[in-house]
Amino acid sequence: MILFAVTLTLLLESQRPGRTDILYWLPLVFLVWANCHIQFVYGIFVLGLFTGVHLLQQLGAHFGVTPAVAQPSTLPARKLILIFVACLLATCVGPYSYHLYAVVFGYASSKFPYTYIREFQALTFRALSHYLELLLAGAAFFAVGRKRRIDLFKLALLTVTSVIAFRTMRDSWFLCIAAGACIADSWREEASREPDETLPEKAGLAVALALILFLVARNTAFDTRGLDDAMSGWFPVKAVNFLRQNPQPGPLYNTFDWGGFLTWYMPDYPVAIDGRTDLYGDEIDMRFFRSEKGDESYIDDPYLNESGVVLLQKTKPLAAVLNADQRFQKIYEDPLAVVFVRR
Repeated sequence: MILFAVTLTLLLESQRPGRTDILYWLPLVFLVWANCHIQFVYGIFVLGLFTGVHLLQQLGAHFGVTPAVAQPSTLPARKLILIFVACLLATCVGPYSYHLYAVVFGYASSKFPYTYIREFQALTFRALSHYLELLLAGAAFFAVGRKRRIDLFKLALLTVTSVIAFRTMRDSWFLCIAAGACIADSWREEASREPDETLPEKAGLAVALALILFLVARNTAFDTRGLDDAMSGWFPVKAVNFLRQNPQPGPLYNTFDWGGFLTWYMPDYPVAIDGRTDLYGDEIDMRFFRSEKGDESYIDDPYLNESGVVLLQKTKPLAAVLNADQRFQKIYEDPLAVVFVRR
């Protein structure tokens, strides 16, 4: 998110004075980004969108097709294309080189996450944040559309990010950052005609912000005890502590949602699956999903059949099924988790 904000800031800053030299930082940004997180492709896509919009505008001007409502392009298309190519090459500098794009294609073609994992599904508008996201998007479209001359890049950016974010809850940040940037950039154009704040005004604002942050931080319970309480309400902390005191022979079979937590909190037991990202493919993901639902096919689940200890959410149908399965014995239970071992 930080690197996307940096990328978007450089793109918007380059448009105002019509300078491309500020974009020379982008290959370095993408070199770092591609070696940190796979969603660098979002930044590459936005840079490609930026380049494409300016290229089309200049081609239109060359052929005499210039919409009166569109803000004219002031950036040289050739330089933008060279910068875009340089950024693409920079993403290939790393241990995985161009193979990163094969991973991206694999993620995009997966069906399981977008069907069964909640954060990959579309907004349900059953949470306040969903309505706030919609209002933020509407405000951004208004800020862009009310200008006499519309910035076609901003309009295209908001359109694309809206489609992606409303389709997948996990990508809400993509729209929110873009919308916030478009609104702020619009305000900046208006504020540039007004005198800057004086030093006492800036100092007063800094003191007020520091005081607000201090008061908010005091009431967040952001300490060791608060962290432990929060973790225990979502993750099987007590069950893992029980297994630490009463070790059982593995392998471990775990619920899909807890793989990431168990990798960190119980490293002595390699997890059967980790739902933080799609590492396994649709077939294996679907097998775990069907088993957790208590489907009759759990009998033939090789991962479950080879396990020595099973750690599940108590509410999972599989937990009730295993409770009646003679092959397994329940050795621990709390309001959140249940642990079975093979007899």
